[in-house]
Amino acid sequence: MFDERSRYAGQPTRERSTQAGRRVVHVLPRLAPPPDAIQHGARHLVTDSDRLDGLAFRHLGTPEAWWMIADANRAMHPAEVVATTGAEIAIPLPAVPGARR
Repeated sequence: MFDERSRYAGQPTRERSTQAGRRVVHVLPRLAPPPDAIQHGARHLVTDSDRLDGLAFRHLGTPEAWWMIADANRAMHPAEVVATTGAEIAIPLPAVPGARR
């Protein structure tokens, strides 16, 4: 259902049928891993031109790994990670196929 690099890859799904008989499949909510389960590979000082997808590409090799950086920084909303210029953020070690190791 999802690309192997997706944060939803391997996430359980549920299926139901509507009254009209249409099949509906949905993904169960994803819980971010606990902070101690994420290995950090680097630290980064946020600049005013940083974007999360750009940081993911630079540090992890694919812009699609932006969610790994958000998880490592316990961000509820991805924009929070790069919102404060000068803030130091954690860059995790890659944990998905296709990301640079």
